[in-house]
Order: sequence, then structure tokens, then C-alpha cells
Amino acid sequence: MPEPVVFIRGLPPFLEHPGASGGMVDDLKNIASLSDKQIAEIRTHLTEADGFLDPKRLLAVIRKAIEDLELAEAVRRVFRNLAPAGVEQVTKALERDRDDEDFPFEQKTFDRLKQVLSELVQPCPALTRFQKAERLAKVTGQQLESIELICDLRPIFDENREDLEGMMPYTRLHIVATGEDGLPKAFEAELTHQQVLDLVEKAEKAKSKLNVLRQSVETWLPGRLPDLPLTRVPRKESSDE
Repeated sequence: MPEPVVFIRGLPPFLEHPGASGGMVDDLKNIASLSDKQIAEIRTHLTEADGFLDPKRLLAVIRKAIEDLELAEAVRRVFRNLAPAGVEQVTKALERDRDDEDFPFEQKTFDRLKQVLSELVQPCPALTRFQKAERLAKVTGQQLESIELICDLRPIFDENREDLEGMMPYTRLHIVATGEDGLPKAFEAELTHQQVLDLVEKAEKAKSKLNVLRQSVETWLPGRLPDLPLTRVPRKESSDE
């Protein structure tokens, strides 16, 4: 039975008012503790980074300037969730809540936070390239959630439904993909024996093409393949269970 899905239209309250999100507040407090030297070093390393800054590489680059893992993780989350154009929006949203009794920042910390965010979150080509790759992976088609080939036998009875006169083998292709609305959509089709063989042959050809494409790209654009589920080479061959 499929898992229940709750569809929310519009922004949740914690996005409209970042101060209400405990995790985000903790990260921002950590960000406010950065020194000018650390900010400058992070900016230098990010500017010098080539290729695609996926989350793993992004953390490695940040840790060149910050040894503390918790602080480095906070910086990474800020870069992953906050674009340069969104800095002013976040600070203004926090500013609206500054007069509240439960405002989580002291005035000195909040002023430092605004300064750090404006200096730290600047355009970074390697990070921008990865974000473009992530976006392309999502907009070029419906994302596959699962695919199953179900093989079974269907009984053939006599007219009185008393005797079993034969069996009919069948194969059903069951596909679940993410629709444009973010909800799962299922599709099923019955395959003939020949269509199953054709599917295997086409999959083998696709594997060969992917290998050639990867080798070609790595030859004339070294390091220019983003590390995403869409492009990642599986560690081992998949197997049916």
C-alpha cells in the first residue's frame, strides 16, 4: 500500500519566518561566530574551486578554512539553502521578528550575522554550476522513483471453473515516477516475451552509450561531470530479489 502524502500549497510558516526554525537559528548563530579571517579564507577557496561543488566537495573546501566540523556543516547548509539574492530577504524576515520577546539573537550577534552573510554568501562559479546541474536533473523529465518487472502465471480454467486446463505466463512493467506536482504517478504495461528481450537489449545499448559519453566528456572536459544520482556510476550491478 502506498505511503500517505500530504500536499501543502504555499510556503510553510518556518520559511516565511526563519526565526521560528530552531535548526536554522542554530546555523545562523554559528555563522555569526565566523571571524573575518575565516570568511576571507572560505571566499578564497570557493573562488578557486573548479568543476562542480557537490555537497561533499563543498564541505571539504569549507574545512580548509574551518577545522570545527559542526561549524563547517553549518556553513555548508547556509550555502546549500541560501543564494546571494536571498540574503537580504532572510535578514529582512528576521528583522520583522526582532521586537518579539522570544527573538533568538542578541543585538550584537544579529548585527554581526547580517555583516557575515553579506560578505560570505557571494556568487561562486563552481557552486552555481552544481546548482544548475541539480536543476537540469529535475526539469528534463519526470524522475523515476521505482521500476519493477513482475513475472507470474495466470490460470486458465474450463467453462465451469472446476478444472485447471492451462497456465498463461505474463510480465508486467510497473513504473512509478514523480509528477510535475511532486506527487508519485504510476504506470503499468503488459510485456510480451519479445518485448522483454527488446527491453534487455535496449538497456545494454544504453549502458554502452553512457560509458562512451562519460569517457568522451572526461577526455575534453576533465572533472566536468557533476556528482548526482542521475550521473553517478553504481558501485555494483543491481540484482532482482
